[in-house]
Amino acid sequence: MELLDFDGRMLRSMKLLLTRPGFLSYEYINGRRVAYTSPIRIYVVISLVFFFVLPLILPGSSVTSPDHEFSVDLYSKGMFLLLPVFALLLKIFYKQFFYIDHLVFTVHLFSAMFIVFAILLSIETLADRYILVMLLQVIFLIYMLAYFVIALHTFYRDSWPKSIWKFLALQLIFLPVLAITIELASHKA
Repeated sequence: MELLDFDGRMLRSMKLLLTRPGFLSYEYINGRRVAYTSPIRIYVVISLVFFFVLPLILPGSSVTSPDHEFSVDLYSKGMFLLLPVFALLLKIFYKQFFYIDHLVFTVHLFSAMFIVFAILLSIETLADRYILVMLLQVIFLIYMLAYFVIALHTFYRDSWPKSIWKFLALQLIFLPVLAITIELASHKA
């Protein structure tokens, strides 16, 4: 299947996705697409890997508890449904852009988040035992927060204060929605 083929464009796109927040989205909406992998292809590859390995990397207590069981299938569907919701939130904050532009940005943002969350979850059990691993987790969390602000600044071309303000407002609105999605993915056993 061509969608899952891994080539030089995919490697270049993945490198840029992680090292230059917002750059791929900006390039894509400005018509410079040939040198990069499409946002949908990046999302499909990363999300398939993420949701395939999620049951393997989740700490045991997160997968099941006496009264709840976490459904990776429900969570993956929920995250997919949140893509257009988050893009709609961006449309509220950045009215001058088309909805599809926000969707491209959201696909890249979620793809980067999946990679960081996979790393964080894979070292979770070690963080309980080693302070250096816990510090590594903190560094990855700071990276993700900084990534989001830098991506907003790069893609939407707002000033730094506006990008930070909009980041905080988006978090205030979206984090409860994300928490509800995670709670819905945890159902009574």
